[in-house]
Amino acid sequence: MSRSNTHELPTHVASSSDAPTLLSVVVPVYNQADIVDNVQTIRERVESKLGEPIELIVVSDGDAKSEEALAETSLARVIHYDRNLGKGYAVKIGALAARGRFISYVDADLDLDPASLPDFLRLAEDEKLDFVIGSKRHPGSDVHYPRSRRIGSWFFQQLVRLLFRLNVRDTQVGLKLFRREVAEDVLPLLLVKQFAFDLEFLAVARALGYEKIREQPVRLEYRFTGSGVRSGAVLLALIDTAAIFYRLRILRYYQRKRDLLPAYARVHDFAPRVALVAPEPPPLAYSALEVVEQPTAAPESRAAALHGTDADLVGFLAEGAVPAANWLDATVPFFANSRIAAVVTPSLAPAHGSVRERAAAALQESWLGGGSHYFRFTPGNLRFVKQFPGANLVARRAYLEELPEPELHPDRIIAALTGRGRFVLYTPETVLVQPRPPLFRPHLAPVAALGRSRGRAIRKQGRRGLSGAALPPLALLTFFVAGWALALLGGVWLVAWGLVWAAYVALVLLNALLGGLRFRSVRVAALACVGSIAVHLTYATALVLGLIRR
Repeated sequence: MSRSNTHELPTHVASSSDAPTLLSVVVPVYNQADIVDNVQTIRERVESKLGEPIELIVVSDGDAKSEEALAETSLARVIHYDRNLGKGYAVKIGALAARGRFISYVDADLDLDPASLPDFLRLAEDEKLDFVIGSKRHPGSDVHYPRSRRIGSWFFQQLVRLLFRLNVRDTQVGLKLFRREVAEDVLPLLLVKQFAFDLEFLAVARALGYEKIREQPVRLEYRFTGSGVRSGAVLLALIDTAAIFYRLRILRYYQRKRDLLPAYARVHDFAPRVALVAPEPPPLAYSALEVVEQPTAAPESRAAALHGTDADLVGFLAEGAVPAANWLDATVPFFANSRIAAVVTPSLAPAHGSVRERAAAALQESWLGGGSHYFRFTPGNLRFVKQFPGANLVARRAYLEELPEPELHPDRIIAALTGRGRFVLYTPETVLVQPRPPLFRPHLAPVAALGRSRGRAIRKQGRRGLSGAALPPLALLTFFVAGWALALLGGVWLVAWGLVWAAYVALVLLNALLGGLRFRSVRVAALACVGSIAVHLTYATALVLGLIRR
């Protein structure tokens, strides 16, 4: 392979030789005016009071203008991805990327004075606290914000006390500080990406034993800027609150998932050389990166790239895939665990595609439209996977070289690795953005292929080939074809028939509404509504055909 297509990128990430940092400050950003001035203000106010440098991490939550403006300065380390996923997700990946002994976050709009953070840190050190959090309801707080928001905040906090028994008067202020150990133990478990993130963080931390929380006064000057909360956001926050309660108190999801964390252990300063094979060089910040420019879809192309490098790790990026700036920083540290053979991440649709593309993405990102594969298209939770698209991944070169060339194909590589007893880890701590086939025919074609594949598996393996995710579409198809007989019977059967259809329609409408809120589009919601039904019937019909056809 010609070395003329190989580029060494002279970027920098901290390593074990860097001086240890006392405080990291994470600043989530989306549609924030005057971002450069605000970030400079945050740095100056915190450092002048702390008396030493801080690590400042700005997470550009799909905000290309802020990322471009900050790229021209050296004010902060910037993590950017091309899709708005919510403040909670931005804080999470920023905090997990931080290297300070203490980690904090503050809103970018300066409604809250970041100069409080050094006081928070000293209190945390002196009293060995897990959290120090700002509170609008602290007697010493100086707050100026609308009466309507005061009332709404009070009712929400009463709900929080009732559901979670948190001895905290205000969970939602965007000014918090916590120990690095808390971040590494709790943040990988969290699922909320938007406004209920603060609540999930505190509630789960308390449930896992991090109960030393102290509230402190804040100065709040509400400016009606990017941090404003609209009615749609309030609705999503309430839905997320109910989901947190269900996972924490009923499923005990967080407690069970925590037991798996040692298997996912990472080492932040682990930075081996990576050969990244991609059609064009991506904008990644990684210290030991070798980029090989060539297509990655064909197995022979992947085999040629493997034979042309001696890097410990090899990554592949598909045509059109745009990784977040921390894509390697977030995936490579897992390879310090010798059990990990490959790491994959969610691949999201761009926010500004056509209406049909965004509607298809809204379906894929939901359980109702994406089935058990929904986490492939939106950040889920850390897990080992056995089946996953292999178009974009990072893997150990030695394990890839063991595979026959045909098994390097993107559709086969993950199954080939796991079939040899290797572990493939899915992490939501970084993302890629990649265009999606639009509704209807281009989107439904792979749905039909999945259905036929499942039908063939059932025919060959019997009940062992049947997955739980296949049952609802099959039940819907059966009810759609044969359920009319119940209606014809009349009486209670007619009522039952009507109730089943009403429940299904309600689920479809709710799923479409949530998709429309995510993409801020009524047209997306309308198309997703019709698309949900089309996806279910297409999958179930294809499954039946795969079952009966030899």
